[in-house]
Amino acid sequence: MHPPKDFSFKKFLIMNRWYLLLLLGLVFISYVNALGNSFVSDDRGLVINMPIWDTSTILSNPYPPMRQFLYLVAYKIGGLNPALFRSFNIIFHAGTVMLIYTILCVMQKPKVGILAAALFAVHPILVESITWITAGAHAQYSFFFLLALLFYILPRKNTLNYAVSIGFYILALLSSEKAVVLALAFPLFEFSFGSLIRSWKRIIPYFILSGFWVLLYLRLFTLRIEFFEGPQLIDSTFVNPLLQIPIAITSYLQLIFWPNNLTIYHTELSFTLFEYIVRVIFFIIFLGVAAYCFRRNRLIFFWLTFFLVTLLPTINPFVHAWIVAERYIYLGTIGIVVTVAVIFARLGENLKYKKTIYIVFSFIIFSLAIRTIVRNIDWQNEDNLWLATKETSPSSAQNHNNLGDYYGRHGDLENSVKEFKRAIELKPNYADAYHNLGNAYRDMGRFEDAIKQYEKALSFNPGLWQSYHNIAAIYYSQKSFDRAIDYLQKGITINPQNPNLFVALSIVYFKQGEKSKATEAIATALKIDPNNNFTKEIFLQMQNNTLQ
Repeated sequence: MHPPKDFSFKKFLIMNRWYLLLLLGLVFISYVNALGNSFVSDDRGLVINMPIWDTSTILSNPYPPMRQFLYLVAYKIGGLNPALFRSFNIIFHAGTVMLIYTILCVMQKPKVGILAAALFAVHPILVESITWITAGAHAQYSFFFLLALLFYILPRKNTLNYAVSIGFYILALLSSEKAVVLALAFPLFEFSFGSLIRSWKRIIPYFILSGFWVLLYLRLFTLRIEFFEGPQLIDSTFVNPLLQIPIAITSYLQLIFWPNNLTIYHTELSFTLFEYIVRVIFFIIFLGVAAYCFRRNRLIFFWLTFFLVTLLPTINPFVHAWIVAERYIYLGTIGIVVTVAVIFARLGENLKYKKTIYIVFSFIIFSLAIRTIVRNIDWQNEDNLWLATKETSPSSAQNHNNLGDYYGRHGDLENSVKEFKRAIELKPNYADAYHNLGNAYRDMGRFEDAIKQYEKALSFNPGLWQSYHNIAAIYYSQKSFDRAIDYLQKGITINPQNPNLFVALSIVYFKQGEKSKATEAIATALKIDPNNNFTKEIFLQMQNNTLQ
């Protein structure tokens, strides 16, 4: 592959406008029904309840700042409107689709480019990274990385291209910590198509930037654990790479080629010895095909190896991550769709079967688009999501916990309790499930059982201030004010910036006749959040001595 001696974006856009519009149309058709979806799952903690609504808090937030900045932009434009937040994900996906086509055209493979970009535009394995607002960082950093790669391979006589490439690589790093491994893509590109010996100096800045971000993100990772104050939420168990890697890679390939059992929780990963051996064999075949293509087809070699590179942050045994998660494969999917596109392009060169080949390809695009549209419905709201996940992930403790919440919201407390107990059975140290079981017992009027579950939750996660708050509420309802105060103060020790705890404390003090302490507590709540109308109302009722 030789990059063009000259490249004009204006000329490219004019000449390829119909192809680009076709690709945009495929993205629109596949995701228009997702725009009205609600906030779901982690969106509540990472979008709605995070203090990111001013620029001063972005850098102190334990998440990549570029993603937080876009949340801020979306909020400033339209408030907490999920359609606006999600539209950024769709825009990044559309941009990534067009960049796949552009890069392959620059690599002088336009027919492969349109086929690969079309497949990527509609593939349902990507829904999680687009429809789920929180997972949109994967589409975002992929977009910026592909821009960095595009400008890297453009004519090298133009030094501005190289500077722009570095700039976009920085934006990718600012979007997600998983981008740090993508520095490897540049020597891989030179190894596949150019010369490492002549180009090593051009590659060094990408590694320096990634090295700096590794150090930075190690600190951010520590802050993230402290932020959630619940290390049990992250599975830090060492995973044997001989088990993890073949299972992860073959699972991703299976989902790409047959996207049936798509789920937010890939927990059904227990295999018999025979099934494991079969997966190891397929994994070895995959490596063998990639190695063979180094001599036979460098384009396929590059993209299959790129597929593996993108997964490095999540398939090493020392990282806190799911073994398989659909959002992890967003960027890596490009490697597989390009390989498939090369095969279809080659088959289409046979004039005898050309029409049949492209009819088959069109049918595949249509089928994948329909599957994507249906999958968007699963993500429409939390009720849909947890019920859909129930069918695909029956051994997921997280989803049984979610189902308990689902039944509780719909007033079915008996089934709610059953689901929380099932979650605890599957994961005995699951603090959130104990806390939620306590909530269910509280709603059933079983206050002593509720307190026991809250205490159990705190034994596994001492930072779960909500359990302290709820225990205090039960004791308050029983007029055990001293106990209520004790638990609220414990909660405040854990989360001193939560105004609700201080409001609750002020109410208890007021009922106890400690009006000066009540005033002090409510003043602290107002200092933390001066615009909270509920806090203001409680303060006025205290001043007027009308608090009920």
